[in-house]
Amino acid sequence: MKAPNPFAPWDESTIIGRKEQFKAFEDFLERVSAGDSRILLLKGTPGSGKGMLMRRFQNDASKRKMFAPYIKASKNEKLDRLTKELFQELESEVMDNVDSGVLSEGKARSFSAQSRSGTLRILINNLWKTFGHSFPGIIFFVDDFDSVRKNEDVLRHISNIASEKRNIGFVLSATRKFRRIPENVEEMDLGPLEEYEFRDYLSKVLKKEPKMGEECTKSVYKDCGGNPKLIKQVCWILYENLKENEKVITKAHYSANMRNIMSFLSRDWFGKLYSSASAQEKTILKILARANKPLSVKETARQANKSMGPAATLLLRLEAKGHIVKVKRGKYQVFSGLYSKFIKERG
Repeated sequence: MKAPNPFAPWDESTIIGRKEQFKAFEDFLERVSAGDSRILLLKGTPGSGKGMLMRRFQNDASKRKMFAPYIKASKNEKLDRLTKELFQELESEVMDNVDSGVLSEGKARSFSAQSRSGTLRILINNLWKTFGHSFPGIIFFVDDFDSVRKNEDVLRHISNIASEKRNIGFVLSATRKFRRIPENVEEMDLGPLEEYEFRDYLSKVLKKEPKMGEECTKSVYKDCGGNPKLIKQVCWILYENLKENEKVITKAHYSANMRNIMSFLSRDWFGKLYSSASAQEKTILKILARANKPLSVKETARQANKSMGPAATLLLRLEAKGHIVKVKRGKYQVFSGLYSKFIKERG
């Protein structure tokens, strides 16, 4: 009987690589625990692992007995609605302190009554007032922060609050880049995984047979562009279609399952992503996909028969939506070979 599939893409317990990010967040937690107030902005393309890292970081903060409310922002969500959601998550954490005997029920109810319809600044003030010197610190986690309405204004507002308070941290995730980053915001870029990180991951999850062959390992890593979610999805399909007595996942298995892989990705990811591009953006995507190599703004503009300005704008929009990535020397390419294949199959 074949063992359960170890590559489940939805499994948050196994994160590929990101050791540097774990260390950086430990330092971030140390500073907030010591009284500093900072903001951490996680940036990366879809599938780079922002959400999984947010959950892991939230768990790390909770282990230190810090408050760690987590929410996922909706498209065009306003700050007041965001604050209300954070309050609702925080309210349950405050009540946990009543159950453990740290806080009286009266103080907890007072906090809820005074904070329910207040601003983010009022929410934090009331938290300090409620716990006093026993306040353990708080990290607010907001996933998909770039979905928030007027997000750059909200980021500046959060920056101002952090500069006024102690033991306050914010961890925000975003796909798009921000034009202006306040001084107290630390950026954490989640770029593609290195090949050795993928190999370490394979060694960790495939402790017994089957193993993954060398040619298959190289092909999967290259075609996925080092994208963690994409790697897990492809490996999951390969494992699912492996026969019980087979001991090695080979390049032949990968080739034989390519239709299944592309069909799954088209439904689960690529179709929705591609539909988010405008007609002009799709033209640029097709140029980059067919090039099979990174292109500069100048090269892209020439092939699209456009001037440099409009071409640069389209590239920036595609990067913000997660279709493409910027590589060395200011050149752009589609974020993975498999997505390039999908685009080329669209004509």
